[in-house]
Amino acid sequence: MSKIAIIFGLGPRIGQPAATKFHNAGYKVATVARTPRTSSTDDFLHLTADLNDPSTVKAIFDKVESHWGKSPDVVIYNAGALIPTPTNPLSAKMDDFVKSFNVNTFTPYSAASIAYERNHAVTFLLTGNAFNTLVNPRFTTQGVGKSATAHWIQAAAIAEGLRPARFYYCDQRTPEGEPCYTGLKGDAHADLFLKLAEDPEQGEPIVVFRA
Repeated sequence: MSKIAIIFGLGPRIGQPAATKFHNAGYKVATVARTPRTSSTDDFLHLTADLNDPSTVKAIFDKVESHWGKSPDVVIYNAGALIPTPTNPLSAKMDDFVKSFNVNTFTPYSAASIAYERNHAVTFLLTGNAFNTLVNPRFTTQGVGKSATAHWIQAAAIAEGLRPARFYYCDQRTPEGEPCYTGLKGDAHADLFLKLAEDPEQGEPIVVFRA
């Protein structure tokens, strides 16, 4: 039976190249985004959800299992939220701060937890960035979420009781090693995601790569 990959966040920069890469590698691919899509095939399934709400995750996994008869082998969390704080890192409205934290931390945590509960050999991959270590007052809300998520991913990666599941936080840098910000490269992410998904061993959970 074909392996299944589910991708949360079907943006054109990373989500779509990752979906294409895994499909070309023989995976059935489910994608999740707020925007509906009308096309589905035997190998592709698109689901709509608001990832501001972590409680939507269980229904997504239920639909994938119902459609293909098994749980995903690979979960790629590519969704993200940013409420800019250009002049004051304490200026974000509380509702916005909570929404950002939901998308960046609570919802991926829910996805990883449910994925592992249903498939103890799952690989969980998250599109991260430098904000788990870099402090920039303009991007405080995203930095808080990425920092928290990087922590629980590392905890899951070193927890021997969770093997053979694997967990990774993937951070693209420029060729000079600087944060990418808007210069993210989808093909480079897709190549890395597939490589990590096909490796049965847990490597270093914080993967910093240059592209």
